[in-house]
Amino acid sequence: MYGVPADLDLSRFKGAALIHIHISEFQVDFDFQPNCFISVEGKWELRDSGGVLIDWADRGRSRRSAYRLHLIYLIVGKRVESYSISSPDSFSLRFESGHALTVFDDSEQYESFSIQPGDIFV
Repeated sequence: MYGVPADLDLSRFKGAALIHIHISEFQVDFDFQPNCFISVEGKWELRDSGGVLIDWADRGRSRRSAYRLHLIYLIVGKRVESYSISSPDSFSLRFESGHALTVFDDSEQYESFSIQPGDIFV
């Protein structure tokens, strides 16, 4: 499927706490408790409560020496307070700290992200 659906059900994330972040060669996984996951192979951004960009990735198109995901400790253990969808481009999870994680659909050809449970692939 291409494009973030306007009716994407993100309700499972409301109240869920981010507990793990896994970085692999081609994706970053965000694990939430209770039992929901987002695997991102495309573009994502993490912004602070004032909207300042903390970290991001864009499917490896940029060359950088390191991620700044170590600053994610600001939201690890924090619960998702709300979410929003900007179809067909992205969705965002806003944490109780005010930080926002935005995940984009940035490819018509390749999978940008998946959400489990639910077998959602975009």
